[in-house]
Parts: sequence; C-alpha cells; structure tokens
Amino acid sequence: MKSKLLALGKTAVTVFLFYLIFRKVDVHEFFGTLGNARMDVLLLAFLILWLGHYICIFRWRILMRPLMPVPSLGQLFGIYCIGLFFNLTFPTVVGGDLVKMYYAGKPTRRYAESFAATFLDRDAGMLAMMIIAGIAMAVHPVTLSSIPVPLIVWGACLLFLFANIAIFAPRLHRRLTRGLHRHGMARLATKIDAISAAFQVMGKHRSALYVSLLISLANQLLVISVSYIIAEGLRLEIPFRYFLVFVPVITLISMIPVSLNGMGLREYAFVALFSAIGVTKASGMALGLLSSLFIILSAIPGGIFYIFFRSRTDMEQMAAIEADFS
Repeated sequence: MKSKLLALGKTAVTVFLFYLIFRKVDVHEFFGTLGNARMDVLLLAFLILWLGHYICIFRWRILMRPLMPVPSLGQLFGIYCIGLFFNLTFPTVVGGDLVKMYYAGKPTRRYAESFAATFLDRDAGMLAMMIIAGIAMAVHPVTLSSIPVPLIVWGACLLFLFANIAIFAPRLHRRLTRGLHRHGMARLATKIDAISAAFQVMGKHRSALYVSLLISLANQLLVISVSYIIAEGLRLEIPFRYFLVFVPVITLISMIPVSLNGMGLREYAFVALFSAIGVTKASGMALGLLSSLFIILSAIPGGIFYIFFRSRTDMEQMAAIEADFS
C-alpha cells in the first residue's frame, strides 16, 4: 500500500511539473523545434548513449572481481538492462540498483558483496561526474542570477567527499555497529558488518578502483556529449562548456526522489538552466524531453530480458532484501 501511494504521489508531482513547464512554453515553437530536428544526428546521440551503457558493464565487472564470482558478460548485460527498466517501473527507493544487486548475487547468495559492487559502481560514476563538473566550473565559471550553480556543484562535491570518507573509515564503522548492538539492533549490525567488510576489501584493491574511475570519466563524458549532440540535432548553437556544468547539475536535480525517474524535474532543470543563457524555453523543453525519451527508450529492452530472468519468488525476495537494507 505504501509503495502504491508513493508511486501515485510521484506521478502527481511529475504531471504538475510538466503543467508548470508547458504553461511557460510557446507550443508552436516547441513543435517547430522538434519538426526541424536532424534525425541522423539524434540517432547518433542514441547510439552513443548505448555505448555509455555498455562500458558501464565492464566497470561493474571490474568491481565485482575482488568480491564475488562474476557472472558472464552476457548475463551482466541482461541484468544491467533489467536495472534500467526497473528504474522506470519499480516504485521503490532503491529501484534498479536493488534489482541489479539481487540478480548478480542470486547464484551465490552473496548479496552483501553484490550490494558493495553495485554501490561502488554507482559511486564511481558520481565521482567522475563531480570531477568533470568541478573542473569545468573552475576553468569556465558559470554564474546565473536565478540558479546558484556554483553552490550546487561545490556543495554536492563536499557532501560526496564526506560520505565516501565515512564509508571507507573502519573507526566510524565500529562506532556505528557498537551503537546498534547497544540499542538491540544486532541483526542490522551483522548486515552492516558484511557490507563494510566488502568495502574494506575493495579498499585494498586500488587498481580496480582507479580503472573504474577512468571508465566512469569516459562514460560521463559520453553522457554529457549525448545532450550536446541532441542540441546539435535540434539545430541549437550552445557551447559545449555549458553542458559540462549543466548536465551534472541536471542529473543531481533529477535524483531528488519526488517524481517518476526524475521526469518533470529533469525537463524543468533543462528549461531553467539553458533559458538563463539565452536558449528559448521551447528549445530547452525540446532538449529536456528528448533526453528523457532517450533514457526511456534505452530502458525498454530490459523488460524483455526480465521475462527470461524472473521467477515467482523474485519480487518477494527483492522486497525482503530492500526492507533489510533500508
């Protein structure tokens, strides 16, 4: 019941955000921008998006190796696609990452290690995004009167840094588990011990972490390039340096869990940021909607893979695992 109410609330927020955006957009200009788009360039952007997805599978595989038996590349590809699909359809906090963790760890029941590998996979992507945004902001500062872009970028970088220090700090972990034991939460403390042990193992495999970061930097540049190429396909003349800062900011905003997969928030951020540098709101909306549409289209194959992976008990077991990790 709680999941259904959460999904209903996110749907309402998404619809309301789109209503607010379209109230400010010239509809004729919006459809005119889409009608004049170059389909060959848009197709190139979609293919590059898929290239980014594919190299992420190698990053995930590298992070798994020190922790657990690694599924085949074909299996990981299917699991990754299912994760993309569930990000759109699974009304939970963890979403697609939970599904990836579950199916990768299912053959050996090593869910703590699978959780650690999946978390670090996402963590490496976030670190790369922060590095690119920070360097871009330092080289070409972007200051807008309506949006505190520097505050968002540098604030997110600091929070990310402190969170990672806490994850890899054994002393902080010991204090946390002692506190849980004192408050009668021994079962939760045991699970945190298993996850923390996996993180500590990864701390001893620096080469895997460095390689995953290099892959993440390449992937994030591809993701940023996708938005730039979509803009080129829409015949919008926007310097690439703005995408280096704006796309990470838009990603951070879309991660706020108040709408369906960030839809509505993502488009609102596109319109707000790009209109502040002279792009019309209709063009910003077209750019944001196509970016979201590409994400949705790239997730659809995961539904097909899920038909071959699923079993009757999977949803129940995933719900139980999510309750434990929550």
